[in-house]
Formats: sequence, structure tokens, C-alpha cells
Amino acid sequence: MNFLRPLNRKPLVGVAVGILAVIVLVVSVLPGSDFLKNIVPKDVELPGSLNTISSEIKPLVVQLNDISVLSVSEKDATLELKFDVLNPNNKPILLEMISFDIFENGIKVGYGEIGERLSGQYTSSNYYTVLSDSSLAVHNKITIKNTGNNPEFWSTLQQGTPEWRIKGEAFYSTTSAFSGLADSVVFDFTR
Repeated sequence: MNFLRPLNRKPLVGVAVGILAVIVLVVSVLPGSDFLKNIVPKDVELPGSLNTISSEIKPLVVQLNDISVLSVSEKDATLELKFDVLNPNNKPILLEMISFDIFENGIKVGYGEIGERLSGQYTSSNYYTVLSDSSLAVHNKITIKNTGNNPEFWSTLQQGTPEWRIKGEAFYSTTSAFSGLADSVVFDFTR
């Protein structure tokens, strides 16, 4: 009996090639990978997820629609900020968060956020879907406490003549599990 047969190398080579193919596939579809973008022509009509992977994402456009003083007392003031967020892409984009600082006459007087940055699972986050080639109106009310450190600002608020500057950043990402691209856009408005 011959217990020492020569080892058949064909199955081992097949397994090695299969593992290598799986590694290449996983690396090519990981978030931020440009592998598929480089091999897929840009002017070709592609089905579903391949189209998402091959196209570039244009940044969202954030516009300040309105800033209103809803109420002013000796203790605090309530403001409402309204933004329009435009999606110039042909696919939906997740607006994760708009974070902003409020200035009056060059002095920071408040800050606010709309939404929440995605972390881990999508199910626990407060985000907005901005549909393709459309806009979404978002707003937030914030309260500014009167610390007594800026009586000129408080007087301006009570007279209804503030000169606002809103500086911030909008964070967004794609909805595709294949591309998973995340980015942000900075804005600076004066009213």
C-alpha cells in the first residue's frame, strides 16, 4: 500500500485564486475606493449600484432662507433659522447635520445644530434624505441666554435691528452601501 500519494495541486491553486478574487472584490467596493470608478466608463448607462459607484458626487448647496427673532425677554431670546438644502445629484443624499455659529456685529452670540452626524448604525441617527435634483427645507429654534456681558447686542435684539452672520458646515453622505462617500460643505451668510 502506498500511503504517500503525490499531492494534487490543482485544488490548492483554485482556492488561492478564489481567495484573491474575493479580496480584490471587497477592496473594490469599500467606501472611498476609486477602483471601480477607474475601470467603468463615465458616459455609459449603468444599472443601479454600478451607476452610483461610477459617478462623482456634487456637493450639496446650503442656502440661508431666513433668520427670525421669535421672542426677546430680559433673560433670553429665541431665534429660528431656516435653511434650504439643494441636491444637484441624480441620486438621494443623506444630510447628516448642519452645524452653525451665529454672530452679531462680529461677536459670536450663539450656535446650533440641525440633525446628527451618522455614527455606526443608520437606525439611531437623526438625518434627512434630500431627494435627487430637489431641495429640502430644514429649520431649528435656538435659545440665546442673556449673560449681561453684551448689553449692546441685547438692545439691538429688542429693537429688531441685528446684523447677522451665520457660519457653519453641512455634513452629508451618499445612501449607497457600495460607495458610502461622506463629505461636508462650508457656508457663510450675512443678513
